[in-house]
Amino acid sequence: MSFLSFILGPAVGAVIGGITNRLAITMLFRPYEAKHIGPYKIPLTPGIIPKEKGNIARAIGATVSQHLLDQQSLSAQLLSDDMQQKIAAAVDDLVDRMCHSQQTLQQFLLDHLSPEEYARATSQVEDDVVRLVYAKLADPALGNRVAALAVDQVVGRLREHFLGRLGAGVLELLRGSVERMLADNINQMLHDNAHQMLDDLVTAEADRLLATPISQLCQGREELFAQLKASALKAYRALVLNNLPRALAALNIQKIIEDKINAMDMRQTETMLLQLMDRELKALVWFGVLLGFIMGFVTNII
Repeated sequence: MSFLSFILGPAVGAVIGGITNRLAITMLFRPYEAKHIGPYKIPLTPGIIPKEKGNIARAIGATVSQHLLDQQSLSAQLLSDDMQQKIAAAVDDLVDRMCHSQQTLQQFLLDHLSPEEYARATSQVEDDVVRLVYAKLADPALGNRVAALAVDQVVGRLREHFLGRLGAGVLELLRGSVERMLADNINQMLHDNAHQMLDDLVTAEADRLLATPISQLCQGREELFAQLKASALKAYRALVLNNLPRALAALNIQKIIEDKINAMDMRQTETMLLQLMDRELKALVWFGVLLGFIMGFVTNII
């Protein structure tokens, strides 16, 4: 057997092995759609991946939702020490920036709210404060308590002096009538004037507070900010534990992934996968070349 005849078999085997492996890789994707000759569909069309795209999408969606993005995995990640440290650091950074800010509280709020929202929010807060305090002041029991305290104060002062003890004794005899009279007057005064007084007082205090720089408001409130950070972390943990199951059920991660894969263009999918597996696919082709060469060489020997 001549050298040319001896090498021809392995060479042909190598070429066939490389071509068949390259063809097999191509047929994973091509053709993208079924081909027909008249009423008959050509076998092996479309390619394996386009043909099984729906099943592949369901399998990937199920795997991701059940094993990669399941409730346990997400909870572990969201509640990890690293994540909670990041949230704590974010709170600390926010507090630090606010405590070094020369903005007034009003400017800060207007940076985050529209003028209409700002006006509505401040007005609502002022109204709520006035209403809550007025409800306490308008309680008839308040007038009774103030009247009793006033009488106690007067009696106590009178008893400090020798001549006043007689007056204190008379006042004690008339205590019930005096307290009722004082209570009625106090309650009437509060009923007639408290709302307007509170409204003016709260408005003035709110204007003063809104005009105060945030850095000044922060002074001496380190303990409050520490409590704020602890409350933020507690609220975050409660949010994850209580709402993550509902969020995952509402999101339906499996369907999102399925729909996303099914909506992908096959040309883009092919390009993406070929780029990701370029080295491995080339190795597969060269493995076919090597295997074909070996088989041709073995055939010559046999």
